[in-house]
Amino acid sequence: QEDVANKLGISRQRWILVEKGERDLNTEELEVLAELFGVDVADFFEEIPDIKKFKQMYFACLKFASDERGGVPKTKLAKLLYLADFTKFFQELEPMSGVKYRRMEFGPVADIFFSTTEDLYDGGKISISPVDRALIISSNTREENFDLLSEDELSLIKQICSLWKGKRTAEIVNFTHEQKPWKMCRDGEYIPYRLIIQEDPDHVYQPLAG
Repeated sequence: QEDVANKLGISRQRWILVEKGERDLNTEELEVLAELFGVDVADFFEEIPDIKKFKQMYFACLKFASDERGGVPKTKLAKLLYLADFTKFFQELEPMSGVKYRRMEFGPVADIFFSTTEDLYDGGKISISPVDRALIISSNTREENFDLLSEDELSLIKQICSLWKGKRTAEIVNFTHEQKPWKMCRDGEYIPYRLIIQEDPDHVYQPLAG
């Protein structure tokens, strides 16, 4: 967030408002952002992502992937959300939330993941605790409202989380690094959902054998 804000010549707080959809960018800022992420300006005018649905996906992953530490490592949570969105696109040519994901050092990350985590933490809806050199995110609310997720979508999230629940964070990071969407983009670039279509059907969200 700080790096992007600096490139645009605005404060981090103003960039967070952009991520939330509460502030627009002018033409010059859009051109800088497009060059920064290696996309066309037109890509910013695609269908608006469903932020509320993304938050329900977030809590669904916390529910189904929490381990003996009482939560999910932050980096692992970001990858589970990516797998849910991109697997849905692979199956139906339509993502679950539609949020944009960027190629980051530790795998694909939703561009609103960090601001969403910060908002939920500030609102007391999640806790973040350092455990075993990881930041463990756990839910502080017992209200489980997944009304924006279809039964099939919730089932897919549960399936993905069940497969990765007992795996180390490094394993899911390495898995995403081996996928075509991450390999075909440069650092910091937005990852087009359509790249997942080129992936091997057995390598869309399943852990590697062995």
